Order: sequence, then C-alpha cells, then structure tokens
Amino acid sequence: MVKVKNTSNAHRTFHRLTTAIASTLILGGIVLGIWFYVFNKNHEETNDAQVDQYVTPIMARITGYVQEVRYDENEFVHKGDTLIVMDKREYKAHLDMALADVENAKSSINVIQKNVATTSNTTSVRQAQLEAVKTEVWKTKLEYNRYQGLLNQKAATEQQLEKVKADYELAKAHYQEILNTIQSAALNTSEASAKISTAQTVIQSKKAIVDNASLFLSYTVITAPYDGWVGKKIIQPGQMIKEGQTLVSIVSKEKWITANFKETQVQYLSIGQEVVVNADAISQRKFRGKIESLSPASGARFSLLPPDNATGNFIKIEQRIPVRIKLIETDKQTDFLRAGMNVSIIAEHQ
Repeated sequence: MVKVKNTSNAHRTFHRLTTAIASTLILGGIVLGIWFYVFNKNHEETNDAQVDQYVTPIMARITGYVQEVRYDENEFVHKGDTLIVMDKREYKAHLDMALADVENAKSSINVIQKNVATTSNTTSVRQAQLEAVKTEVWKTKLEYNRYQGLLNQKAATEQQLEKVKADYELAKAHYQEILNTIQSAALNTSEASAKISTAQTVIQSKKAIVDNASLFLSYTVITAPYDGWVGKKIIQPGQMIKEGQTLVSIVSKEKWITANFKETQVQYLSIGQEVVVNADAISQRKFRGKIESLSPASGARFSLLPPDNATGNFIKIEQRIPVRIKLIETDKQTDFLRAGMNVSIIAEHQ
C-alpha cells in the first residue's frame, strides 16, 4: 500500500508540473501574439534591403600599353590619385607634330605680313612719286602748249616742238607707270590680307589639333574620380588595353540603404522619418537611419524588361517600392558595412 501511495503522489506532481508548463506556454503565446499584433500594427518592417554604394567602372579612353599600375587590390584611394600610367610616347609624338605644324603656320603668316608691310611701304613711296610726276606732267603740258603757240607765230621750230612733245609724252607714260604700280600693289595687298585671314584660320585649326593631341596625352594617366576603394586588380604592366575597356572599379565612401517596401506599406512612410536598421553582419548592433526619398516607380518598372500585363494572362503580384535611407551614425561599425550586405528595416508609424 505504501508503494501505491508514493506512485500516486508522483503522478499528481507530474500532472501539476505539466499543467503549469502548459499554462505558462499558452499565456506566453497569448502575450507574444498580442505584442506582435500591437507591434505590427504600429510598425512596418522589411528584410528586403541592402547596403548600397556607388560602384564606378573606370574605363580606358585610349588604346595602348600599360606602363605602371600604382594601386593595390582593395586599397583606399583619394580623388586625383594616379591609378594607372600608360605608355605615352606615341601620343607625345602626335602632340609634338601638332605643335610643329602650329609654328610652321605662324611662320607662314609672318612672311605674308612682312610682304604686306613691304608692299604698303612701296605704295607710300609710289604715292609720293606719283605727286611729283603729276607735277612734271602738268609742267611739260604747259610747255608743250606754249611751244604750239610759238610755232603758230613762227617763233619756234618744229624740232623744238617735237622735243617738248616728247618730254610731255614721257612724263605721261611715267605717270601711268607709277599709277599702274600703285594699283597692282593695292591688289596684292588685298590678296595678301585675304591670305592672312586664311592663314589665321589655319593656325586656329592647328591649335585645335594641338589641344586634341594634348587631351589624348592626358588620357595616358588614369586617376581616381573620387575618394573610395578600388576593387579587383585585373591590369598588369605591359598589358595591351583598348579604348572603352574596363580597367578597375572604384567603390565610393558614401553609402546608404536601399529598402524595398511593399506597396501596402508605403502609405506609412515619409521623407525624414527615422527608422531602425539591423545588419545581418553585425547582429548585436542596431543603426539609426532616416528616409531620404521614395522611388517614383516600383522596382519592376526599372528592370531591363519591365512587365506588361496587357500581353498575357494577368497575375496580381504585390509590388515593391525602393526607399533610400541615409545612415545617421558614422563610426567603425558603419565603415564595416559593405555594398550588397543584407539588412532589415523597422519603421514606426508616425
């Protein structure tokens, strides 16, 4: 009888313990359910979110051979730091040839300008001579007319008249010669001025070629466009690269969160609203963020092949709206975050 009594007590104790545990679990489940209901009613959450940074591919703008690679893989670089140096001898030769063409064009225009100056000086001298010869023509004409009158009065001989007439004709011929010279010089000056204008245009064209050659020469030194981290090193000295080839990618210091909320959640979000960010890589730390902007369209609309529901059977799918979130804190732990890392976002209703 004693053994039966002990067994009965043990059963009662086990039953009470089981009942207590079950009651605790049920009560805890009810409390947890109420908490989740209240929490979800006042918060919006998504785990479809990633850390984002600018990843800029740096491409070659010319074709040539790599001379130096001045960065290490995953190294932090500053804006303007030299990353790659290409063999510049060919492009330096093009620039030197262009500079020589400019100097040659300048020499040509100097010769033309000197010719114009010489012609102008000659014209000035001829103008002075023309005035003197014009006076001589006037004098010989008066002399000729006077001897004609004397001949009519039988006071001069035919021989004297012919000599005076010859002087008069010679003066007129000299006058015409100088006049033709002046007119020819004026025409030459006009043509030379036109050549100067053409030569100046040629110089401008040659200078443009120099600028272009200088620009291509500058492309032989490839620098960082902004502060950030370089990615995988795929270029080595002596390697032939072509125009448009990707040389290295650089990741910016600036980082933000891109969270894709359901379209039914967007009504509870607003610009400037603070959110809580949980990073999978740092589970023990919560970050604070602020909503900077909401996308003007769903993520599907920005895809390479956006869906067109009018082309086939329609299946309604809840869309996601990308939301840009700025991290408020900046410390070593936020520096640890990398582009593409998964995070979750919790936003409290306002």
